Amino acid sequence: MGLNVLVVDDSPFMRQSIKEVFRYMKIDSVIEAKNGMDAVRAFRKYKPSLVTIDYEMPGLNGIETAAKIREMDKNVKMLIVTSIKSNMIAVKSGKIPQLGYITKPIDPIMVKNELAKLQ
Repeated sequence: MGLNVLVVDDSPFMRQSIKEVFRYMKIDSVIEAKNGMDAVRAFRKYKPSLVTIDYEMPGLNGIETAAKIREMDKNVKMLIVTSIKSNMIAVKSGKIPQLGYITKPIDPIMVKNELAKLQ
């Protein structure tokens, strides 16, 4: 699939779960960050082609983190990942270009479908 991925989530369990989804998708290059500021630093260092970002995190939330990453790269694809099933998050995520929205628990089909919308 030609992606290198940054997984941002404050829960080690969720980071591992999301990494497993990408392993299943045959994506081996997965970097982790535990919060928004770590994500910004990791993005600057590794320049991934896809970033999954937990919506609810201490410090910078997912939308704020996505906005900071978008300032560095106008084309990177990002997915907000959340357990909150709310249309408001989808609306907020729609304000940032190339930002999709999926709910936990995620699966490979969900990721592929949302990425197809970002093409």
